[in-house]
Amino acid sequence: MIKFINNEEKYKNTKIKIARWVFTVLLICIGCLSYWVFFDENPFLKNTSPNQRSLVEITEYGNGFLFGSKNIKVYFKDAQGNTVQEEKIRVENIMEPNNKSLYDITWEDENRVKITMDYEGETKTLTYNFNTKRMKISTK
Repeated sequence: MIKFINNEEKYKNTKIKIARWVFTVLLICIGCLSYWVFFDENPFLKNTSPNQRSLVEITEYGNGFLFGSKNIKVYFKDAQGNTVQEEKIRVENIMEPNNKSLYDITWEDENRVKITMDYEGETKTLTYNFNTKRMKISTK
């Protein structure tokens, strides 16, 4: 037997297909926007040790709509580019956007680095020793 589909059933099936398609597109857009706002990382600042064996890389993650990213990640890497350790830091700016002039990376010797972050609200200092893999964060 041949079953005939009337116009009402065709219309109902078409509505369901369109609703599924719209829902899928909306879900993909929300997923992409969430990734961009909360997880996207952008290279920001790099500095290599005097002997070229260690690397400090600062990236912004997340995107603030008005005043730029409010979070950074500091990666400590070896000569091969492998991440030895990482640290997430909250940017303490209210009105000023995050920019490279707020950061000062100085190498105390071949294995010790000091990163000074001069924000509006406070100044943070991060020191890291590549030999002992010890990190210290202080605020002023």
